[in-house]
Amino acid sequence: MSDICVIGGTRFFGKLLVHKLLADGHRVTLVNRGQTPDPFGDAVRRLRADVNVPGELTAAVAGERFDAVIHQMCYTPGAAVEVCEAFGERAGKIVMTSTIEVYNKDTFRWRFPAPPFSARAREEELDPADYDFDTTLPWDAPGYLDAHYGEGKRQAEAALTRCAKVPVLLARVAHVLAAEGDFTGRLRFHLDRVRAGQPVVAHTAPGRTSLVRAEEAADFLAWAALSDATGAVNVTSPDTADVYDVCAAVESATGLTADVIEKEDPSGDPGLSPFSCPSDFGMASDRAAALGHPFTPIAQWLPTVARDALAGPASLPHSKEQ
Repeated sequence: MSDICVIGGTRFFGKLLVHKLLADGHRVTLVNRGQTPDPFGDAVRRLRADVNVPGELTAAVAGERFDAVIHQMCYTPGAAVEVCEAFGERAGKIVMTSTIEVYNKDTFRWRFPAPPFSARAREEELDPADYDFDTTLPWDAPGYLDAHYGEGKRQAEAALTRCAKVPVLLARVAHVLAAEGDFTGRLRFHLDRVRAGQPVVAHTAPGRTSLVRAEEAADFLAWAALSDATGAVNVTSPDTADVYDVCAAVESATGLTADVIEKEDPSGDPGLSPFSCPSDFGMASDRAAALGHPFTPIAQWLPTVARDALAGPASLPHSKEQ
């Protein structure tokens, strides 16, 4: 039994992560703002802190010791620096939930030109130890973080890699899909449009991208917390999908036919699929498999998730707590 601290843990696959840790017999402490009810009852400890407010995390965990910290809400270099300072050497390991968006060459600020990532980026193509970070940028200004999401995650990775006094793992998570609790609404978008007889819009010859099932993302984070693995790891199914694959799963679930319309410039079109990429944008899964934690191919789980989503409640409102 280990003591695990989860920063976040009240939404989407963060809840699945906590359920997994508890099922495995670990003691779990949640650190978050306390604004979102959670289903864990007396099974977890709770500490209150808004990690976007400097000093709150440090105050909340003063004197605490954990075998691992899983940071679900690390969006900026300032947040990364604070988690390093807040825990110091009083955590066996820090796992940061990062994102496929760190490989988005269109969002780089500090390196020009952007790295020539392969269509399915590998971890070594972006070394956080070789990336600049700047805690003085206006990360807390209205709209700034949302407009610089990928950059914030890159800089958070860089700051955590350089400042942590304990081992670090960066879980670069693909687009996550789930039947329930998906605040992104991406799968629900396709279900709703097909059921309403509305077209799904895509780029001309849309590219393929990486997906991962929410349960498998949560399982990986739980495994990573106590494993010997460090550095960046892509958390993704080994295959990729495009708009047509998603629509095929929706067709299977609904028994209806999806009308996909390709446009050379679909920007601003309300029917544009969240999974439409102008070119291939994915991640390789080789490192996770080599570490002994392979993921299930999309083709084996996407139709089931679509059917379950159709039968379940609508997506929850957006929240950054995960």
